[in-house]
Amino acid sequence: MAKDKIDRFVNLLKRARNWVRIYLDLKHDQEATSQTYEAIASGTEFRGTNLWVLIFAIFVASLGLNMNSIPVIIGAMLISPLMGPIQGVGLGIAVSDLTLVKKSFINLAVATIFSMLTSCFYFLISPIDEARSELLARTTPTIYDVLIAFFGGMAGIIATASKGKGNVIPGVAIATALMPPLCTSGYGLATLQMKFFFGAFYLYMINCVYIGFATWLGVRILKIPKVAMTDLVKKKKIIRAVTFIVLITALPSIYITYKILKENIQQNEINSFVSNEFDFSSTQVIKKNLITDKDGREILEVTLVGENIPADSINIISSKMHFYGLKNMVLKVTQGYNPNNTLNQQELTTTIVQDMLKHNQTIIDDQRSKITELESQLSNYKTLDSIGTLIAPEVKVLFPTINDIAVASTYFNEIDSLKLKPITLALVSSQKVISESERSKLKEWLSARIRRNDIDIIFTTDYK
Repeated sequence: MAKDKIDRFVNLLKRARNWVRIYLDLKHDQEATSQTYEAIASGTEFRGTNLWVLIFAIFVASLGLNMNSIPVIIGAMLISPLMGPIQGVGLGIAVSDLTLVKKSFINLAVATIFSMLTSCFYFLISPIDEARSELLARTTPTIYDVLIAFFGGMAGIIATASKGKGNVIPGVAIATALMPPLCTSGYGLATLQMKFFFGAFYLYMINCVYIGFATWLGVRILKIPKVAMTDLVKKKKIIRAVTFIVLITALPSIYITYKILKENIQQNEINSFVSNEFDFSSTQVIKKNLITDKDGREILEVTLVGENIPADSINIISSKMHFYGLKNMVLKVTQGYNPNNTLNQQELTTTIVQDMLKHNQTIIDDQRSKITELESQLSNYKTLDSIGTLIAPEVKVLFPTINDIAVASTYFNEIDSLKLKPITLALVSSQKVISESERSKLKEWLSARIRRNDIDIIFTTDYK
């Protein structure tokens, strides 16, 4: 019995494995390897049309970065033909085609140089030299950019090797964002800000290396045959070289990611500490700032306005910093304003005015919300006041015995709980007593007609 169960379980695993293989198999949709090779190799050339298209795309991307316009930047990435030589390098290494590797690498270098020179020229003549958020976003690459480039490159090579292809390559170009880092590097050269140049160029290198690496890995997975056979020693050297370049490229991004995450965690801890420990009714925090002094100590400066907090209370607050993960930090509290304080009068005034504006805006928004609610209620009352006139002809046709009808919105007061229960009340007078079936029919019709489920009807009989 136990053996039968084991056999059934093994068979189930085999069927599941076969099912997964069928759905994940790339062979049934894979294009001929010669066509895949030609498709990538033909896109590595950068002269004439391709180079001019790249130059114009760089101008478009630079304008988008200058205007801080994301749609324009996306458009430039769709125009750019930069993916070709990067995939060419990866394919050439994978199939041992050194001619293709050399050709792709030279064309990639030409494209890179022309791109940076074009961007530099644009930012030299542009009247706007301020670094916008889209420019700043290209200067601090992280491990996430490495992952985006790798998975984007994998999608790119698999799509290139398939019969369908579709719109994957343009999507990869947008996701990996090759153009904006090059333009930002040009901006750094034009404005002599090397931080921008090196940060953005490093992001560009990440994209190139990991798209190329993904292409190399994808070609090996797809088992595209080698152009020339390589001996075992040379093969191992190539693998070691690829591994070394991939790791060296990723290491700085890992360190940057660690620093960013550490800063975010520390900022959250500071925000939590300040909001919890400086919660006073008569005192307000208007500024908090973390600085490092010449001795390397981290100092949290908190500036307060309002009623002064006693020194003993500040010492108690300072002693709680380790509960928030801030044990190696020094607390410095500035209260009120005097000429020796680090917060100048203009900054203090601006901060207070901003807080007042935010407070007033909150009050205005609440008042607008209440006005809208009251207007809705008023409109509802007006509608009910006139509904009797509107439905009177219909009531006369459907219920001939009814003489008068009045509809109003009111409340029932629950005696025990003192709660108010909203109700729509209809007062109906008739020539004779209305039967129960007619009453139910009238209630159903009236509820549907005025779209109220909380309706109640009081019947009176008017004998003439």
